[in-house]
Amino acid sequence: MIHDRIHRARMLRGLSLEALAHSLGDISKQALNKFEKGDSKPNSTRILQLAKALNVKPEYFFRSDAIQLAPLEFRKLSKMSQARQGSVREKMHDHLERYEALERCFDADTTVQVLPAQSLAVANAQEAEMAAQQLREQLHIGHDAIAHLTELLEDNGIKVALLDGPDDFDGACAATHDNQHVLIALNCQRPGERMRFTAAHELGHWVMALPEDMSEKDKETCCHRFAGAFLYPQSRVLQDFGSHQRSRVYSAELLNAKRRYGVSMQMALRRLKDLDLLSDAGYRNAYFEFSKHGWRTSEPEALLPEQPRRFESLVYRGLAEDLFTPSRAAEFLQCSLHELDPQLDRMPTTS
Repeated sequence: MIHDRIHRARMLRGLSLEALAHSLGDISKQALNKFEKGDSKPNSTRILQLAKALNVKPEYFFRSDAIQLAPLEFRKLSKMSQARQGSVREKMHDHLERYEALERCFDADTTVQVLPAQSLAVANAQEAEMAAQQLREQLHIGHDAIAHLTELLEDNGIKVALLDGPDDFDGACAATHDNQHVLIALNCQRPGERMRFTAAHELGHWVMALPEDMSEKDKETCCHRFAGAFLYPQSRVLQDFGSHQRSRVYSAELLNAKRRYGVSMQMALRRLKDLDLLSDAGYRNAYFEFSKHGWRTSEPEALLPEQPRRFESLVYRGLAEDLFTPSRAAEFLQCSLHELDPQLDRMPTTS
């Protein structure tokens, strides 16, 4: 399967055949294309050159633990070029492949059951609100703020990865064909509150069964509504802003909601509109203030991104239990042996 690995590594780096040929310097794109199609096979020297040019370990080309992904759905799909979609898709594929291979190193007691796919039937935005509340009840989290959404997802079998994606990528959800492994990937360059919303949005894509004939715009609306309701439940919105419609909202109120629930001020504002707690004029005025202050792109008090920890914890656990070698651990973590530091010997000293 070397030919497939060469193609995937190239997609992983977002390179065209011509760009890779230029990087190598002594091969044509036609010859590279033959490698990728399996019409010819690279020798060991060429494999080392490809590994260096594509920034992968030579072992990458000989992995036998390939998995098949179902089709991906991206937020803002129409704004991403095919090349960027392919690069993000391959980054997710690679991460999920390494994650699944890592889990197979352990006994069954480490397996976390995945939340069932499309288990909540939803036909419109109002039902998406109800579905979010139903999932909260299933997960026994009541109406409380979710302090660490990434941890909640991982505790329920949904793997999370932070990717250094293009500017027009927020997040996407990938799964194997048997739905036994699912990964939500998030753009690590986004502020924490936006990443939390995207993760909840992708969770909505996973758990909601939306009508096949529903438009993509309406599907996104349902997932937006689900994400808002999951992170900031209706009961808490009513508690914070009252149960009667008003004509204005202060920015300080929205900032307090952000501080308490880990949501953006814009999302808190949208919750007021969705629940009919703010008049249309009041919503427009608030949005005008956001635009005036530049808060639509950069809000006050950006939250730090949540860091998924399960994958790294499993790597070091497996290393401690001698389930694999340090070299294999470094491959899992995509780092060099020098960077692998389970003893934390290179921690910076504090004065």
